[in-house]
Amino acid sequence: MGPTAEPDPCEGNPDCQQALAELYTYLDGELTIQKRTIIRTHLDLCSPCGDRYVFETELRQVVSMRCQEKVPEALRNRIAEAIRNEMGR
Repeated sequence: MGPTAEPDPCEGNPDCQQALAELYTYLDGELTIQKRTIIRTHLDLCSPCGDRYVFETELRQVVSMRCQEKVPEALRNRIAEAIRNEMGR
């Protein structure tokens, strides 16, 4: 038999569900100050949700550092031309 997954300690907890549902909006800075405060407090008090926050933050940093390829100018021009043609229809 394979290893069994540990149960999610946040499953069924409405505070966790709300915090995790809004985690990406929190990371993007798109919440009101009041909602940010509520989420931040929850992340500080709930270690599983706090761990998920740390993971997502680090993942975003890695993706940001790794995904810095430049689009060739010729491709940019072709895309811009295709958009102009579509808008002109």
